[in-house]
Amino acid sequence: MSKVNNILKENGELKSELEGILGLVKENEAKYEGFKVVEYAFLMSENLEDYSEKPLKYLEEIFSIDKTLLFINNSEFDEEVFGEIDYLDNIIFTEDRTFRYFYLEKRPYCDSGKTNMINEFDLKGDEFGSYLFSPVIENNKIIGSLNLYSKDPSRFDGETSFDFIRDLSFKISVSLRKIYDSQKLYRQSRVDITSNTYNTLAMYEFLNQALHRYLRYGCPFDFYLFEIDDLKKIVDKYGHRAGDKFIRDLGGLMNENFRKSDIIGRFGRDVFYLIMPHSDGSVYDDIVYKFKQIIKSVCKENGFDTDLGMITGHADAPAISSFAEDEKLCSEGILNIVDELLSKNR
Repeated sequence: MSKVNNILKENGELKSELEGILGLVKENEAKYEGFKVVEYAFLMSENLEDYSEKPLKYLEEIFSIDKTLLFINNSEFDEEVFGEIDYLDNIIFTEDRTFRYFYLEKRPYCDSGKTNMINEFDLKGDEFGSYLFSPVIENNKIIGSLNLYSKDPSRFDGETSFDFIRDLSFKISVSLRKIYDSQKLYRQSRVDITSNTYNTLAMYEFLNQALHRYLRYGCPFDFYLFEIDDLKKIVDKYGHRAGDKFIRDLGGLMNENFRKSDIIGRFGRDVFYLIMPHSDGSVYDDIVYKFKQIIKSVCKENGFDTDLGMITGHADAPAISSFAEDEKLCSEGILNIVDELLSKNR
């Protein structure tokens, strides 16, 4: 009887062991599939907003990671090229020295606590128990860092495998460069040659992007139109080249005097536009005064003895959204905005 019991006991333990092994196999298969989903999401992303909403969130959801951040080297990538991203809380641009100080070797690091942490990578108010950071490398240069944080001190220990995060970091380097180059070409095709500011096509697209952020994230914005009165006087008195120089110098001073995040462009011969993210109309008088001063400065610097007037149109995010259909602005809707803003002030 004791032999029978031993056989049953041994088989029972074997069964439990087999069930445990099968459970681990299924768990690893699920993680592998999840990893492929994250990889694919990075490679298919068209902008940094896609990064924020898809692969970085997927990492947290699929692998139960408490916080995932992507740091980007602003010495390698011009932040302006990516457009307005201040509202994305999991993508951070930082200086090259941050990566040089932390990554003494170009390899992933993991640890518990904050002993070897640097300020730029510290979550500050959020407590975490352990972390796994991996450099994003392109041509032997660190262009970013994928940072995973866990509240569990034992989650990322010395036995953590680096294979998956190395592979993922490589995919990010490929994807990030693709997005950057694509955005750069996109912006170049939307620049007005004379003023070196954005053109009309860019205005349509940037307005829709601003509207999308307002409707989805509650990010306010202001839209200004500045119509220069009697620009023809300069052309008639000083010639067409002088008129083009006025437009070129005006665009240059606007780029110098407004915020880097502000979108400045030209709509037609004598109309400029300004899209100001994170603005609620409270600085309207200051903006109008600044533009008038810019016009005066350009005339003075070029010796144009001409008194130019200006018509200003302004609308905030709620007003712009009233022209939208299905949360989008069509070209006709935008032209209606322009006509309404300028005609009521003529």
